[in-house]
Amino acid sequence: MTAGERIKICGFLCLAPAACLAARLFYLQTFRHGELAGKAESRIYTQTAQNTLRGRILDRNGVVLAESLRTYAVAVSKKNVNNAEGLIKALSETLDLRPADIKKIWREKKNFFYVKKHVSPPEYEALESRLHSAGLRGVELEPEYTRIYPFDGIAQDILGAVNSRNRGLSGIELMYDKELSEELKSRRVKRARSGGIIYDRSQLISPETADIYLTIDAMGQYYTESILKKYARQYGVKSAFAIVQDSQNGNILAAASWPARDGRALPFQFSYEPGSTFKTLAVAAALDTGAIKPADIISLDNNKWTISGITIRDHQKKPALTISEILEVSSNIGAAKIADKVGAKTMYAYIKKFGFGVRSNVGFLGEQAGILRDHTRWRPVDTAKAGYGYTISATAVQIVSAYSAIANGGTLMAAHLIDKIKFADGRQTPLAKPARIRRVIEEASAAQLKTMLQNVVRLGTGKNARIAGYSVAGKTGTTEKLAQDGKYGRSLHIASFCGFVPASQPHFTILVVLDEPEQALFGSVSADIFAGIGQKFLDLYAVQPDIPQEDAAR
Repeated sequence: MTAGERIKICGFLCLAPAACLAARLFYLQTFRHGELAGKAESRIYTQTAQNTLRGRILDRNGVVLAESLRTYAVAVSKKNVNNAEGLIKALSETLDLRPADIKKIWREKKNFFYVKKHVSPPEYEALESRLHSAGLRGVELEPEYTRIYPFDGIAQDILGAVNSRNRGLSGIELMYDKELSEELKSRRVKRARSGGIIYDRSQLISPETADIYLTIDAMGQYYTESILKKYARQYGVKSAFAIVQDSQNGNILAAASWPARDGRALPFQFSYEPGSTFKTLAVAAALDTGAIKPADIISLDNNKWTISGITIRDHQKKPALTISEILEVSSNIGAAKIADKVGAKTMYAYIKKFGFGVRSNVGFLGEQAGILRDHTRWRPVDTAKAGYGYTISATAVQIVSAYSAIANGGTLMAAHLIDKIKFADGRQTPLAKPARIRRVIEEASAAQLKTMLQNVVRLGTGKNARIAGYSVAGKTGTTEKLAQDGKYGRSLHIASFCGFVPASQPHFTILVVLDEPEQALFGSVSADIFAGIGQKFLDLYAVQPDIPQEDAAR
């Protein structure tokens, strides 16, 4: 073999590996480019989709009732793990999880699985530091948002709840889900070796959610719920609710339900026969139309009065009562006779004018309109019974708004629960501007009625509603409920009280309702609750006393 041939062979042997390598590279780059590029990208990039960002819900004073907290979801991609035992130890110690629980799900899942969600920022920082210092790989840390309610359940029946993706499920969260939420789309981001997400500046999105401001006063709501819960538990009621309204502008300052459930707001959703609290409205219609005068005396017919073949009974000591006394002792016959004097058509018209038979302006989810049959379907006994709150049904927000109309001099104001919506760009949409729906009764009629309702508290069944230093006007109510056999039974009833304070210059109208207490309470305990809530609101808003304390005790 010549020297030239040997050189050629050596050259071929030297070039052969390079040729094979070149051929391999050509094959990989030409035929497997997409596959390999995808694998490379999967190690550097990942798709992330944060759950829905939500705006805040605040009270009338800007106190936050609901907000979204930035948290993280910790997941494991087994194919990227470089030290399984070390990673399990780091996760268990940092996230306060049992190693056995992590190992169990590790065995069950083929590759990707979540270890823990809603990890707080301090936990996230501790874990990321631990992973970085130990050189552990295979963990993915995904940002998310967790909905929190700082006041530990206060107003939860109104606020409602969200699902795992931060979308509204009930209450205000659902009613204003569109304004509160913003869906952040899936984005392609870089992933650090530790598992953390690396965002480019271009990927940082400014939120476009809105904040919802309620007319509710957070502190007043807390007091209302606390007092209501105390008495509800003490007297073993099936349920209870209370609502506080600004007497002058219709804003709802508190609305509490017991037991409290997400989105179940009984002041708007529960419809019932109002009973004796409705006698006030019968007297209002009669005074305003001139069917009666304050000095009139109504005979009780020996506590038995028959109309349309139905006998209405009373248990009064006097054979006859003045109009004020009818309210003071809560006479059914007296109220029935007053409604009969007004007449079906006019009585129906005034009930409608006071806002019954239609949903309120609040528009809460599941809000009831109540039941009010057209007067053409009333028998004479139906008109009489309407005078003391039977044959119709109403919600708490309807009743409290009607009493506010009496308190403010005769004008029905629109009830409001939402104060305003504030958008991210600074725009605001006010929703609680005082809105006069209509004049229901004349000022003179309202003034006469206020005096009578003060007498109910000073002299009659509402004595438990008295508040030292303040004039109080209101009316007790007790309603027998229909049993399963379709008949009214004394064992099932609703006890209530509705009134306003101070009576001289009303600030707050309050209704308290106890459904099916274990013992017969009538409206006296509801009046106790009224007094407790009223005192808290008077103190909270620094309302000055309007009468000497010795006069209040008389």
